[in-house]
Parts: sequence; structure tokens; C-alpha cells
Amino acid sequence: MAERTVAVIGSNCFTGCHIVDALLEDSSNRVLAVSRSREYAPLFLPYKRHAHPKLTFHQLDMVREAKALTSLLDEQRPSVVINVAALSEVALSHECPLDYFTTNTLGIAGLCHHLRRTEYLERYVHISSAEIFGSCSGAVDEQTLFHPSTPYAVSKAAADMYLETLVRHFDFPALIIRSTNVYGRHQQLFKIIPRTVIYLKTGKILELHGGGVSYKSFIHVRDVVSGLMLALNSGKTGTFHFTEASDDTVADVVRQVCETMGRDFGQATRTVGERLGQDARYWLDCTKARRDLGWEPKIPFAEGVREIVDWIETNWDDVQRRPLTYQHKA
Repeated sequence: MAERTVAVIGSNCFTGCHIVDALLEDSSNRVLAVSRSREYAPLFLPYKRHAHPKLTFHQLDMVREAKALTSLLDEQRPSVVINVAALSEVALSHECPLDYFTTNTLGIAGLCHHLRRTEYLERYVHISSAEIFGSCSGAVDEQTLFHPSTPYAVSKAAADMYLETLVRHFDFPALIIRSTNVYGRHQQLFKIIPRTVIYLKTGKILELHGGGVSYKSFIHVRDVVSGLMLALNSGKTGTFHFTEASDDTVADVVRQVCETMGRDFGQATRTVGERLGQDARYWLDCTKARRDLGWEPKIPFAEGVREIVDWIETNWDDVQRRPLTYQHKA
């Protein structure tokens, strides 16, 4: 197979690093990994297991160093650009909405406005979010109208809408990926599943916003990445949803982690006030992905939780030195 150059913007983020990892499993891929932060430690980067000569890392900010980024892309001429870069902590978007719109909307508009005029781009893959639909009363497909309820969700919806105009007017080769809550090894430690494991190990009480009654469909990051790769390698464009049907609430998820570790849910948690703009449920219809790509989720939730517990216990000395709260960078 001919060599393919793929740029992954946001390579340090959870989904981004797993995309890089999957790309490096194919020796025909040459990967440009791009992030505004320096390359993270191996604890958070699964692709570090590869001693791969076809991977290069570039520290560039998509917004502040937009010209340098587009110059790099023009020089390296990737046939595929995968963009995972985003500010994604939903609650904080109420406090600093301009940061979220600058990165999640304006950054995407600037990048894709440049890419649509290039000759080398064959596919642009954009990681969107289920949150653009707001609270769902039933499963929503790729054609459902957006109804975002937070500044974060609005900023992501605006980017999707801009991409749709590029597709409509310029035949821009966009592939949009949406999923519900992703989880797995190498995730940020402040996320609910790794944070629960850490709190249980250290004896801290976990606070459940609103009692954890909102429904959250968790899907393993490798199942999402496998769907992305199926779509990418099929040559298809358009939008695809990836999720795993579940009626579990946040409290149910935490309870399963407690059971996995042999701890009492009631003693390990307490209820606090609900977050502003918390949607009751995200529910995606994956019929299109199953029909057109032959995609199915393969990693059961219990297996994924056990994997995270083992990952944290194996790396416990390193984990203990890391912060457990989100560190915002404007």
C-alpha cells in the first residue's frame, strides 16, 4: 500500500492519542502529531509503545499559531487531516465562553477555510460531540436538528454547521464523527471513571452532581477509533454516530466501578448540586454506522472498567503525582 501522510491535530488529547496509536499500527501511515502542549508523558499517550520512525511531533497552537500550522500542512501535504483539538470541559464553558468559541469555532473555521483551497487534502475528519443535540428524549440520527444547551455545545454545533456549508458549496471532503462519553486507559485523571478509581484507592468521597441521575452512554475509545478508521478507509464522507446503548446513569457507572473494586457505593459518594446546563441524556442512533461501515462496539463496559483499574494500579506511583482537577489553558 502506498504511504499516506496523516496529520492529527490535538494529538495529546485522549481521543487524539488513541487515533495516533491506531494509525501507527499500519506501516503505510506517516503521522504528523500536532498539539499546543508539549508531548505528554507515556502515562497519557498509548502510541508511545511504538518506536515508530514515521511519527513526528509538532508543538503548535491551532489558534495562536495558525499561520505556522497551515505552513506545516502545506509543506508536508497530508492527504488526511484529523482534527480532535477542542476545549471540552463543559461546565467551565459558562465562565469563559470566548475561549471555547475561539478554539472550537473560530479555530476550525480558519483551518478549514485554508484546507478547502489546497490541492493535497483528500479527507478532513472532524471530531464533533453528542452534546450539540442537547438532552435527547429518543435516539437521534445524523440528520437531527441541533439544540445545544451550553456554550461548549454551541461552539461545537457552530463548527459542524460551518463544515456543512463547506461541503455544500465547495464539496469539502469532510467526515464528521460524533460519539457519547468515551473512556479507557490513558484518559485524563479528572474524568469520572479514573477519578472514581483514584478516590476509592485514596479514601476520598466522590461528589455526584445532582445525585448522578443523568444518563450517560459510555463507549470505549478504541471502539470509537475503530469506527473512525472504518469510515476513513472506506473513502466515505458525511457524518457517523458511534455509541453503545445503555440505560445507566452516572450513579450506575460509579456503582459499577465500586463493585469492581469491592467498595461500598453509599460510603464512597455523596450528592451535591447539579451542574448548570446538565442534559438529562445523550442518545445517538448508530444505524448508519452499522449499515454502511459494518461497525459494532466490541469492548463490554465491565471489561473497560477493569482495564482502567488495572492501568491506574500499574501506574499508581506516577498517578499519585498528577493533579486530579482540570487545568484550564485559554
